[in-house]
Amino acid sequence: MKTVFSPITSTASRAGRAKSLSIVTLVGIAGAALLYFHAARSPEASETAATPAQAGVNNLPAPSERPDTVSSNGTQPIAITKDKVKFIGLETAPARRGDWPERLRVTGRLELNESKVAHVSSLVEGVIREVPVELGQTVKRGQVLAYIDSREVGEAKLNLVKHQLQFTSAKRTSEWHKTIHENAVALLKALRDGKTLDEIETAFRDRPVGTYRKQLVSALARLSQAETDFQRIRKLGTKGVIPEKEVMRARTEHEAAEATYRALCEQIRFDAHQKALEARQQLQAAEAAIAISRSQLLILGYSEQDIDSMDPIAESERVAYYPLRSPITGTVIAKNAPLSQHVDEKSELIEIADLSTVWLRADVFEKDLGAIRGLQGESVTFQVGSYPGQRFTADVFTLGDLVDDETRAARLLAIADNSDRLLKPGMFVDIELTPRNDANVLQLPAAAIQRHAGATFVFVANGADKFKRRDVKLGRSTSELVEIREGLTDGECVVVNGGFALKSEMLSELMVEE
Repeated sequence: MKTVFSPITSTASRAGRAKSLSIVTLVGIAGAALLYFHAARSPEASETAATPAQAGVNNLPAPSERPDTVSSNGTQPIAITKDKVKFIGLETAPARRGDWPERLRVTGRLELNESKVAHVSSLVEGVIREVPVELGQTVKRGQVLAYIDSREVGEAKLNLVKHQLQFTSAKRTSEWHKTIHENAVALLKALRDGKTLDEIETAFRDRPVGTYRKQLVSALARLSQAETDFQRIRKLGTKGVIPEKEVMRARTEHEAAEATYRALCEQIRFDAHQKALEARQQLQAAEAAIAISRSQLLILGYSEQDIDSMDPIAESERVAYYPLRSPITGTVIAKNAPLSQHVDEKSELIEIADLSTVWLRADVFEKDLGAIRGLQGESVTFQVGSYPGQRFTADVFTLGDLVDDETRAARLLAIADNSDRLLKPGMFVDIELTPRNDANVLQLPAAAIQRHAGATFVFVANGADKFKRRDVKLGRSTSELVEIREGLTDGECVVVNGGFALKSEMLSELMVEE
């Protein structure tokens, strides 16, 4: 049977054989290189191996003859010569605790200190007549910002004057009736004690008793006359000079006069007390009317001193002018008070802000909330583009307790001193947040960290020329530093440069063992 070879088939066969030979050759070269590297490293092998061809697998020391500084898991110390340490540039440094250099930076905004902003509006309805302040002007607490012509204010002031006059009159009336009552009681006591009319006249000559004096004296005179007549007639009747019926008549007149006198005394005592009580009640009503009038003015914003010094009569046509005063010391930052404009309590006329402090507001995203934990009451540093290189500080007074559903951020608020007025509300700032838990962090240079087979480790110096692998658990990291959570203690000396060469050394030992 005749076999025919196609040129295409022959060419493919040759290409496949060439490719297979190339792969075998590369594998052989790689194996020889690895064995040669091991032979060059091993002192015993270097003494017996003259050429690379003699560095075969059969010339490797038996496991029992290998140095005890190499183990199957790479955790035993690795010994290298001082010359090789110098050659590979190996450097060590101690692991140290210190402040973590990474800082959380967020963008914030300066705002008015809301606790020191006053939106001033009129408490009364009226018309603006005067505005003695300008936009940007600094005003003091209590300074007049505007004058409002208000009927309500004019009526309140005039009512106060009226009630003050009524009070003055009621006070005089009350004092008069009180004196009359006291003197009337004293007069009745004198009469009850049997004082004569001459003695009573002398004692009460300068003491006002009102109409009670005349009534009592007249009643007492009639009683005295009736008593005298009765005694005279009774004596004559006992002698039989006059009939008995005349004696009875005289007795009746005497008793009637005595009853009239006693009734008058009781009536005077009651009337004097009642009139004094009524006068005192009228005085109290006048006092209440004044208190109500003053309260109305206090509600309108007047102070006690303003009311005490108020003279509505002397104010004339300005009696209805209501002074709109500043509730705080600050700067006029908004003004909407044109003259002759009608205003009421809903009209915001002037806005005043105390700019000696400003608020710093920043939104901290949910992923960064752990970093700012504990910043309550601490300071943060920020910079403003208007002042390059200059840093400002603010004291954090609230960390947002709520995360916004849309932005997924919590609001941080801090207060900054602005006594020099460099900071302007509305400015955007760059904030550097320094978490409190960034102090006392165990850290190493990032070059010290080695990784293999899912493990993270470092090489710890174990003497002058020996190094031992130590697995570590990492925390945060930057381009230069890493945080060590577990595996090292403060002060342990670690390879920070040349660790890759030690890692290659360790891996070569493991490959030889295999």
